[in-house]
Amino acid sequence: MDAKLMYFCLLLIGATACRSTDVPQQTYESIITGEISVPIKEDVKLPNLAFTPDVRALRPVSDTSPIRMMAYGGTYFAGFRSGGLFREGQLTSIPELVAHQMQLPIFESPVFQTEHGNGSGYYLFDKKASLPSWKHVTNQTAIVSTSPLKLLPFDGKRVDNITCPEGPIATADSSRYYFRYPRQKEYFAYLRRFFTKSGAADNPFDFFSDSLESKTHILLRFDDMDLWVGMALHPKQLRIDEILHSGYFTAKRIFIENNLEKGRKIVLYNVPDFLDFPFFHLFDVKKLSEGDMHRQELTDGSLLIPSDRVKTLFAARQNILLQDEDILSENEVAGFRYTIQNILNKNATQTFADQYNLPMVDLHTLFKQIFQGDYRTEQGFLIDPSFPNGNFFSDDGIHLTAIGNAVVANETVKTINKFYKTTIPLINLADFSKSVR
Repeated sequence: MDAKLMYFCLLLIGATACRSTDVPQQTYESIITGEISVPIKEDVKLPNLAFTPDVRALRPVSDTSPIRMMAYGGTYFAGFRSGGLFREGQLTSIPELVAHQMQLPIFESPVFQTEHGNGSGYYLFDKKASLPSWKHVTNQTAIVSTSPLKLLPFDGKRVDNITCPEGPIATADSSRYYFRYPRQKEYFAYLRRFFTKSGAADNPFDFFSDSLESKTHILLRFDDMDLWVGMALHPKQLRIDEILHSGYFTAKRIFIENNLEKGRKIVLYNVPDFLDFPFFHLFDVKKLSEGDMHRQELTDGSLLIPSDRVKTLFAARQNILLQDEDILSENEVAGFRYTIQNILNKNATQTFADQYNLPMVDLHTLFKQIFQGDYRTEQGFLIDPSFPNGNFFSDDGIHLTAIGNAVVANETVKTINKFYKTTIPLINLADFSKSVR
C-alpha cells in the first residue's frame, strides 16, 4: 500500500498501517496504533436563530415556491472530519449549517442512519503518544465490504448536498475516469450511496437539480480541494499541468453559464493554503539532526508527510531511508502555493467571479487570518487553529471540526447577505460550541 496515507487525508478507509514493502526486512512503527470503539452521539441540536431570516431575494418576484439550495463539492462540504465521513460530521457540514441559518424547509444530505452513524469509520489523534499517531474507530460503521469498498446506500429520495470525496466528478462512470491516486476508484463508493447510474453522460448534479419538481434557487460551489491535497501527497507521480489544462477551466465555465441561464444564484469558494494545515507540520524537518539520512538534502522549508517511515525515523533516530512520497521539497511547496494563489484562486475562481458577477467566499484570506492565532467571531469567540487541542481542525489535521465548519458557514452567510441582499442570521459560535462538545 502507498505510504502516503491518502486515505488518512481524505477517506482513511482501510489505511491501517500503510507499511512499505520496499524493504521487507525493515520493521516500521505504524502511525495507526490500533482500533477503538466510540458510541454514536445523539444528533446535534443547533441553537435558535437570533432573528427570522429573509431569503426572498434569492428567487424571482413571481416565484412563490420554497427556496431550494444545493451544494456541490468535496470532503469539506460533505462533512468529512477526522479522516472519515460519519453522521455527526454530515449533520454539521458547512451546507447543512447554512441551510439551518436560512431556515430552509428542506435540505437533504445523504446522512448515514443512526445505527450506522460511524459511517466510513474515522480516526482519533492519540494525544498520549510521544509521536503523531491515531486510533481507528471501527464500530457501527456503514461498510458492507472493504475490497471493493462498498457502503450502505442512502435510503432517501432527495439529495441537495451533492458532495463526496473528489466531488461527483464530471460523470458518474467510474470505469472511465482517470484515477490519479492509488485505489482512488474507491471514492466512488460514497457517490454510489445516493447515485447508482453509471453511464458516461450521467452527471449527478444535473440529475438532482433538474429531474425533481422543485426548483433550485441557489447553489454553493466549492471546487474540490481534495484533488490538490492529493497532488501534494503524490508530487512525484502527478504533474500540475496534467490537471490544469484548458478542460479543467472550461468545465467550470460551462457549469456556471448553464446554471446562470436557469436563473440560479451561485456562490463560489476559493481554496485555502492547505500546506499551512497541521497535517503537513506534524513532523518537523528542523528537529532532525545532521546525522539523520536525508537531512543534508532537506531545507527548513521542506515538509514531511506523516507515514510509518517518517514516524520510525523520529522514533528510532536511525537512518531510515525515506521515499520521495514522504517528502515535499521546498521547491514543491513553493510550486503548490503559487498554483493555489495565482492559478486556482486568482486566475480561475476570482476571474470567474468578476466575469460573471458572482460572489466568492474568500477562504484563502480567512484561513490566513485564523492561522495568526487571534481570530475572533463577531461575538468575540476565539477560533484556535492549534493542533490537536484547538477548536478549528479535526483529528486528521486537514478537515474542520463542527466549529470550523460553522466559521466557514458564517462567512458564506455574510457573502450571501452582502451580494444577494438577504438577511440571514449568523451562527452564534459561543452557543454553538456548547452543543457540539
